[in-house]
Amino acid sequence: MRPMADDWRLTVDFDDEGDGTQLVEWLSALRFEADERDRLGGRVVVSRDGPRVFLYADAEADARDAEGIVRSHLSSERLPARVELHRWHPVEQDWKDAALPLPETDEELQAEHERQQAREAAESREHGHAEWEVRVSFPDRDATAALADRLESEGVPVIRRSTFVLAGAANRDEAEALAERLRGEVPEGARVEVEPGGGMVWEVTPQNPFAVFGGLGG
Repeated sequence: MRPMADDWRLTVDFDDEGDGTQLVEWLSALRFEADERDRLGGRVVVSRDGPRVFLYADAEADARDAEGIVRSHLSSERLPARVELHRWHPVEQDWKDAALPLPETDEELQAEHERQQAREAAESREHGHAEWEVRVSFPDRDATAALADRLESEGVPVIRRSTFVLAGAANRDEAEALAERLRGEVPEGARVEVEPGGGMVWEVTPQNPFAVFGGLGG
């Protein structure tokens, strides 16, 4: 999941958490003093996760300026670190090496989409819960029970409550396919919606509610 709206990210990865803390303190105290501050202003945002320091920027030029400043500081202080520059790919929803261009053709866009969906499915399997859910709301309990029983018989993981059913899906494509199918099957007055996993699911069942199966949209 993307941490913020910036398009470029510089990652400085130390072996020692103390070195990460030191770099953040240096950046905070100096705030890119003098020429560095004039060049970058407030366009670079810094955060830290243990020994790893992140610098986010909206533009490539700002990110590369920050990279040069950081590398110079690391060299002068003789601080060993792995420095990498990444760009956010919105279709794949992932940080990729800055050398990789954004997709442009239909084929490239589709390939990134498929990689993103495969990653969601892998995360569903790894975490033991559905990354996406299909919520079906009914006007009465009988219809709710009937749909839940039918989906369970097909191997679709579900949670059944009074007048709604949550069906788990490994990724958004599977959730959309299942929702489209159910819209043609449920009685009039029922509402079918697709939503990210972890909303109502966690409210009604604190433990992982879904054992994820493949082919939920079939």
